[in-house]
Amino acid sequence: MKVHCPSCDKVLYSRRLKQCAFCGAEIPEALRFSAEEIAALDRSLAESAARRKGNEHEFEEREAKRRADSDSASSFFSLL
Repeated sequence: MKVHCPSCDKVLYSRRLKQCAFCGAEIPEALRFSAEEIAALDRSLAESAARRKGNEHEFEEREAKRRADSDSASSFFSLL
């Protein structure tokens, strides 16, 4: 759902701010995120970042194993 500034009708790209980033008009409290909503968004972003970091770690482990497997296979064939 896109929310627009009541003064300039531009899309509000951050409902955390008290003022419109385009025209500087005060954003009515009803259009801004509440403190609870901001806290929930922050938790969600932190969880996403932690999952992404975990996925990157898993990828790095798989790549290291793949490289090790590839190295051992190439050493096996060099013996032939």
